[in-house]
Amino acid sequence: MKILKKSKTISRKRAVILFLLMAGLYAVSFFQRVAVPGTIFNDLQKEFAVGAGAITVLSSIYLFIYAGQQFFLGILADKFGGIRLTVISGIILCLGAVLFPLSHSLWALYLSRALIGLGAGAMFLSGIKEIDNMVKAKNFAPLVGVFCVIGYGGGLLGTRPFRAMVDAMGWREALMAVAIFSVILLFITFLVGFNVQTKKEEISKKTAINNIKLILSNGRAYPLLIAVMINFSLYFSIQSTIGLKFLCDFLKMETDKAADYTFVMMLFTLMTMLVSGMISRKMGNKRKPFLVFCSVNSLSAVILLLCGVFFKLPALCFMLAYVMLAVSAGFAPVTISFMKEINHKDAAGLSVGTQNTATYLSVAISTGLIGLILDMFKSKTIITATGINIYPPIAYITVFCLMLIFAIISVITALKTKETNGKNIH
Repeated sequence: MKILKKSKTISRKRAVILFLLMAGLYAVSFFQRVAVPGTIFNDLQKEFAVGAGAITVLSSIYLFIYAGQQFFLGILADKFGGIRLTVISGIILCLGAVLFPLSHSLWALYLSRALIGLGAGAMFLSGIKEIDNMVKAKNFAPLVGVFCVIGYGGGLLGTRPFRAMVDAMGWREALMAVAIFSVILLFITFLVGFNVQTKKEEISKKTAINNIKLILSNGRAYPLLIAVMINFSLYFSIQSTIGLKFLCDFLKMETDKAADYTFVMMLFTLMTMLVSGMISRKMGNKRKPFLVFCSVNSLSAVILLLCGVFFKLPALCFMLAYVMLAVSAGFAPVTISFMKEINHKDAAGLSVGTQNTATYLSVAISTGLIGLILDMFKSKTIITATGINIYPPIAYITVFCLMLIFAIISVITALKTKETNGKNIH
């Protein structure tokens, strides 16, 4: 079965190579999202002698900048195609990746992190745009799943494997090695993609504004957006912000052992992504049942986290909760397709960009809020001889209670979405 469309401008072999290279750069951007600060939270807190709020700001900076540009990047992806956008953004991403491990003050860390967020923003959208150009509609969700699996593989490497690198050579040296690899990968992408002409939309300023109005005025999109925003925020908060820190503080785990939990979490996300698009296709390209499952599953995971803290349940219960959140995140290929189908067929990049904007703005707000909540309990925080802050159980209970409220909202809004059956219904 031929998955790729025929093209007069690029051979199938070259298209596959470009797809893999673009997915590799998305993996680099996702590695940066997961590895910092999550995997090196205690290392950064120890070296810079600051509270949790100052460290979670690193996530918030990345996410606010990442989210803030998605809307406009969606327009650019529709207008200019994904390859050109990938190369230009990749230069900024690599610059930030090189500067971050060279930074010796918080403000330098924040600046380099901002560059990483600015450059990383286009990697996903560019890939989605090129997939939309390359494949038939029925193959869109499965190939998005493959793209996401490769990209999230970068996040997987940002957990336990990256922790092993940090333990072996230090966080600065480990991040510099990743930065050098990123530069090489970008250069190869430039060489392979040079002069490739992919499909571009002739979008005038008026058309772009009209497309934005169509998406923002589409009432069917809002229940989906709210559910996806909440589900991914719950997942990301554990995976990349406090999941490892919570295990170290509450269960007294060593950092490398806690990193195993986030590694397994990412592994389950990858496995789910690999099959979710195919399962949806086998079920007649149904979308809503999977979204409802994700919301109910996320709610159950948060309840399990709360019970685990209240009743001091064994570590396996927390692992199960982490895996449940990971599985919900793994249905991203289905929810991306859902968003694309609810909106106008000629605004694929913009519609997915809108979803990314909403999702990562919510994640940015939630990570910053989590840092503030933890710092509210400074009086009960224990500071170790090595300068690491250990937060009390009540701090994490407060965080999980807030998560519970939003998880309930996610279930309610998921139930209000309208099925598309794999077709544009705008």
